Amino acid sequence: VGSMSTRIDVAVDDDDGVDDAAPAMVSGATAAATARRRGGRASGARDGGGGYGGGAGAASAVAAAPRLDDFTDEENAARFIRKNRWVALDVGPFPVLRFNWVVSLMATVTLWSFTIAVLAAEDSTARLFAKATLWISTNFTWLYTLTQNAWVFVIMYVLLRKKYANIKLGQPEDTPDYSDIVWFILMFTTSLGTGIFFFGVSEPMSYYRGDSGLENDKTNMLAKMPFMNDDQRASMALFMTFFHWGIHGWVPYTLVALTLGVVCYRLGRPMTLRSAFYPIIGDYVNGLAGDLIDALSIATTTFGLCTSLGLGAKSINAALNRISGAVESESSEVESLIVWGITFMTTAAVVLGLRRGIIGCALFAFSILSFLILILFFHDNTWYLLNTFTQTVGVYVQYVILAGFDNDAFPQLNYEFQHTGEQLWGDRNVAQHIVATLNTTFSDPVEYYDSSPTWFMDGWTVFYWAWWISWAPFVGMFVAKISRGRTIREVILVGLFAPMLLCFFVLTVFGALGIKMQRVAELALHVQPDWSKGVVNCAELGYLDNKPVGVNALKLKSLGYYALSCRKSTDHVLDILEPYGSLTPLLQVLVLIGIIMFFVTSADAGAYVDDIIAANGLENPPVLQKIWWAITQGAAAQALLSASSAGLSTLQAVSICAALPYTFALCYMCTALIRACDAAIDDKTYLSKRKGFSTSIVDIFENFSSADEAAMTKVMPTKERLKLLLRNVYYPYASLYVAGLETYGPSQLVYVSCLATALYYLWILLLALVPLNSGTHTLAWISYLFFTSILTSMRYQVRKKWRIIGNLVEDFSTSLLLFPFVLAQLQLEMESHTGRA
Repeated sequence: VGSMSTRIDVAVDDDDGVDDAAPAMVSGATAAATARRRGGRASGARDGGGGYGGGAGAASAVAAAPRLDDFTDEENAARFIRKNRWVALDVGPFPVLRFNWVVSLMATVTLWSFTIAVLAAEDSTARLFAKATLWISTNFTWLYTLTQNAWVFVIMYVLLRKKYANIKLGQPEDTPDYSDIVWFILMFTTSLGTGIFFFGVSEPMSYYRGDSGLENDKTNMLAKMPFMNDDQRASMALFMTFFHWGIHGWVPYTLVALTLGVVCYRLGRPMTLRSAFYPIIGDYVNGLAGDLIDALSIATTTFGLCTSLGLGAKSINAALNRISGAVESESSEVESLIVWGITFMTTAAVVLGLRRGIIGCALFAFSILSFLILILFFHDNTWYLLNTFTQTVGVYVQYVILAGFDNDAFPQLNYEFQHTGEQLWGDRNVAQHIVATLNTTFSDPVEYYDSSPTWFMDGWTVFYWAWWISWAPFVGMFVAKISRGRTIREVILVGLFAPMLLCFFVLTVFGALGIKMQRVAELALHVQPDWSKGVVNCAELGYLDNKPVGVNALKLKSLGYYALSCRKSTDHVLDILEPYGSLTPLLQVLVLIGIIMFFVTSADAGAYVDDIIAANGLENPPVLQKIWWAITQGAAAQALLSASSAGLSTLQAVSICAALPYTFALCYMCTALIRACDAAIDDKTYLSKRKGFSTSIVDIFENFSSADEAAMTKVMPTKERLKLLLRNVYYPYASLYVAGLETYGPSQLVYVSCLATALYYLWILLLALVPLNSGTHTLAWISYLFFTSILTSMRYQVRKKWRIIGNLVEDFSTSLLLFPFVLAQLQLEMESHTGRA
């Protein structure tokens, strides 16, 4: 299934001052492929921070019989983790367990601790998540915005670079495992989940029209978007829905899928999330660092799925109630039964496997959705829906960049004015000081300035980006799993743009029909909305507690029309089906089945991926493990549903909290993708560079040993290495001086080292003085930033001197977050070269 680069250790003295005993890349991915397919092993040992390494004896293993890239063989899967991690248990001739016990333990403890904590203290847990979400969304909105756009740029860059776009996820002779239509359907159905039904109508309606009688609906949901009348407001409502379901949402899936596809199918790694970081940290992914990555991926996947499962349970409950009034609406007991019923179906499908279970569910789900949408499309005003789709796609193309960089900077400033800014970095308590001085209160800034709701990014955009990110590990890995034999260009065009456009069409049908129904109600009941704010008075429309009670409202209901702005979100998709007379029961059943099947398909894929990750890429783990991860997923969803008594806020909060650490992981995955592509095509510039320092930042996870488990050599004894790290904390000057020996002149070196050390000590001193003067906090972090900048420059200069692969962003991020390790790495790198000590 591809290959890793092979190397030969050589020692050539070219009098350039470099210790040329460093490994040189000699054959690359293509040459190693032949040996791997015949049974040869291209070892993955990495030099320090690590180049793709292999022992010099790789060629002699060519004659071995078994294929080492066949991950249906547990021995091959077990080769890529530390020997003491693999658990294999048989009962007679039957395999019972095959898994990495460290990954499974960390993920299981995380998920079940969460489940128990939520069930034991539902209210306090909900408050905790709400507080954490507010902190993340207010302080990291810029991060989510920048990263989503950066990932789009990286994917477009790969697509437009012909040498990358033509890379096949597999060897030249590999062909796709699935037909084009099955491949597309699998990507579409597993990527969407139940959200397409829940938000398909309710999201555009939330932007388009609210209830002026409710306190939280008085603000203008689309104040930041340009519109001159209600028609344009309707277009913008659909645009914002497209935006949240558009390229920014799908791109995390594509990034993970491409990185795993290239690394696993071309560089010969098992299909597990740790493999995506192999181009960055080499064989250290086989150790504890990789265990942490895989455990985080399982937890993130499960929490992301829980959000969809929670929304799906509420939607199914509403559909059952609409079809049969005997089913209680918004019943926690019914929703719990739904979750466990779906969990049972998920378990059965996962046990059946990819071809017999998951593919069947996906094809059925896609067929149901297609049938539903085609009936609505042809039975209603087809011309209206076509006009709306074409128009909204044009609006999306026009405004996607504007919306893509929008952070609601000024509406979020209202957190500070509304005395809710204690979560904000840099909040100076302006409002509190002024209120105390003037003995008055602040006016409502939202009302004064007609702002978007202060919580808009928290409740919508940041939630969506976090939700897509939390799904990225399992959807991306699943897409990579089914994309063997496809080119990068195919994966981007068919896996990113094609499902996005189909998703747009589904959203258009749902959303446009919802807007049409709202207008019918307003016109028939003679209640004019305030289109500038997007609100209408539901009491005047004859609605009370989300139900029609007025005489005319009830008559309109008998014809199948509702004022959707006055209805519950879970009712919206069912309400738009009411005007179709004898077709309505059929459409309601299709919605119910569609929600269930999309629910099951996504949960299947999630449990399937969790199981493979825990088994380190083993393609068909034992049945008992499949059951375990499916049940764990269901239990977490049940716990989250129990804590969502305040509405959907807890469901959204978990996605936002779970996605933050994975946002940073996806940023590093961008670098991994480019390096993996360069390795796959034997790029000369890439192969000419060393693949790491003499030591690695992450070698602390291996007791400061090398990545090669067979050798486990150390540049320095563990005790001495720990002393060096400790010294860098209280006296960084020594390492700074050694690090600059080859890049600065004598006098300049002393000056730079002294300046960096002084800035470091100033940072500590100013932090200690914070209780006395709040202003020292700002000066402290400015000092640290300057110190980090000097260290970044040093690392960059060392890399440039010794032709070590990397980039300035990596230098800055590691210097900012791990400066003691960077200082030790630079010092040991310099000491590793002849004549330096």
